[in-house]
Amino acid sequence: MGLFQPLGNFSAPAGIEFLMRTFFAALCALFPLLLSGQTLDDSALSGRYGFVHYWVDVNASGFANDASNLGGVMTFDGNGGYTFQGQLGTGSAAATASAGNGSYSVSSNGFLRIESPINSAVEINARVGDLADVLLGSSTEGPTGVYDFFVAVRLPNSGANNGLLSGAYTGASLWLPNGSDLAVKTALVKMTPNGNGAFSSMLADGHAADQGDVPQQQTISGATYSVSGDGTGSLSLGSSSSLFQGSRTLFVSMTGNYVVGFSTAAGARDVFVAIRNLGSGAANGSFSGGYWVVDLFNDRASSRYNAAVGGLSANGAGVVSLAQRLRAGANFDFSGVNSYGVSSDGTGYLRGLPAPNLSNFALGAAGARPAVSEEGVAQAVGANGFVAAEVAQNRAFYDVHGLSIGVKMPQLSGSGVFLNPLGVVNAASFAPTTHPISPGSMLSLFGTGLADGFGQPGSVPLPTQFNGVSVTFNGIQAPLFFVSPGQINLQAPFALQGDTVDIVVSKNGQASNTVQAPLAATSPGIFTVQQTGFGPGIITHSSDFSLISAQNPAQLGEVVTIFLTGMGATNPPLADGAQPPSAEPFARTTVPIVQFDGTAGEVFFPAAPCCVGLYQINTRIPSTGFSGTVAVAIQTGNAFTDFVDIQVQ
Repeated sequence: MGLFQPLGNFSAPAGIEFLMRTFFAALCALFPLLLSGQTLDDSALSGRYGFVHYWVDVNASGFANDASNLGGVMTFDGNGGYTFQGQLGTGSAAATASAGNGSYSVSSNGFLRIESPINSAVEINARVGDLADVLLGSSTEGPTGVYDFFVAVRLPNSGANNGLLSGAYTGASLWLPNGSDLAVKTALVKMTPNGNGAFSSMLADGHAADQGDVPQQQTISGATYSVSGDGTGSLSLGSSSSLFQGSRTLFVSMTGNYVVGFSTAAGARDVFVAIRNLGSGAANGSFSGGYWVVDLFNDRASSRYNAAVGGLSANGAGVVSLAQRLRAGANFDFSGVNSYGVSSDGTGYLRGLPAPNLSNFALGAAGARPAVSEEGVAQAVGANGFVAAEVAQNRAFYDVHGLSIGVKMPQLSGSGVFLNPLGVVNAASFAPTTHPISPGSMLSLFGTGLADGFGQPGSVPLPTQFNGVSVTFNGIQAPLFFVSPGQINLQAPFALQGDTVDIVVSKNGQASNTVQAPLAATSPGIFTVQQTGFGPGIITHSSDFSLISAQNPAQLGEVVTIFLTGMGATNPPLADGAQPPSAEPFARTTVPIVQFDGTAGEVFFPAAPCCVGLYQINTRIPSTGFSGTVAVAIQTGNAFTDFVDIQVQ
């Protein structure tokens, strides 16, 4: 999956103060609470999982020194410990037996910290999928120069056979022969196992660095597979395809919906993930709700690797909002939007550019939950996961290699005063969980039983207690904009420090569950006209503060004003809940980079000029190269966001 002296005395443009007071009105529909299941802890993980941990060690020039793949069976004890047995291959060698143990911890929101089975000094930043069927992650906080990809699927204990694999599947393969990216290969594999150890069809779309990175479509003939009673198995591909060949050790999930695999052969450093297709009748609406996602990519043109773990929210209408912790040289938080399209068989395009007769992802794993729970509560249905591969779609992508897997976020619930662990979001961008919060930012919290009624303070400074409700962040009370049974809007306290924050809601003295959220110095999010987090941003002409639109576009070289939240600490400091000064000395922030379709504009004035939690950036649009709908991105020292656009002529 990214500001100066104001022009005269600043006053909020028409509609901005109204927005600040009433932005809660449209949000309830934007964040459908997931209300079946329970919150998570270490006991959510128990039993056997088939896993692959793919590890690339990169040198200072951006090329792979070596790659390793470790695969096997990992057994979780439900109490924070695991053991594993498998095989580890490094570089050009064949894999050898590997076994060990480690620790893990599960947060209530599905964040999983797991000691790496390859290097016990490294912690994988992972996620637990819905029903704990799939685990995925990456060591985003690990040592410099390491980029990795971890995925595990819950295995059946017994009774599996070849029939567990049947129907249409789509998989993604990333292969660094001999641990080097000089011959790296990526493929999207479409296959139809017949339930009896063979395939009625198998096709690989992809490209290879040692073959000019030209897109290829290769038919794979004569492939066979075998699945044992415990869900372990093997795949024999032969040599008919240069993109996807040889043998793989397989792990098939207890539902048959997910497959992970790797090769133990000499020099075959690869990872393979696949998902059972959603089936006929799929459409854009089949991709809806929140998903965890992990990526590993290699851009050979820029000698750069990326590894990321995070969340995305699909709107069911062709747009996904993405928030990831990204390792790309340095670690930072990325958020943005991308498009997708789904064909009737569940395949389609995601993130890349659409191209005729070529897909780079597939939805799948239908039917993990019944439409209605035993308690009679409606549950999310549709696609429970997806896979994607960076297959070439036009010349700009020929030398990019990589793969992704996504799985539905867990569905969580609780009694009494319940704060949804997935329900702490930026009030402007609504970026999915993983996107951090920052000091002074405007947030929306979702849950049940949070207040006895609806209420909104009428003046500033904002109170920290209202209608019997208060919210603490690491014990610090937060100023409240709005309270209701299902939603609270507030400002995060400026004094927050560290990497995480514990949030607790209290109603009439009754405390909620504690929710831990990521914390960062900044977490920018631009307010949008449609209050969806994406699309036209609330960006005005600086000369008169009129809203920029298709009917009132900005001009090349014009100074415009962007309204956002999440820019962090100010100088001079602001008090929590207090209205910022509307004249000098303004409460300024660190100067960000503002990009218009990737080109930086001149930034004059980053400050909090009028309203609690609201920031203003005045910036000049570059004088050439733009017209029509132009993407606007904000980059700070720790974050990049690319959610909104502006009309320019």
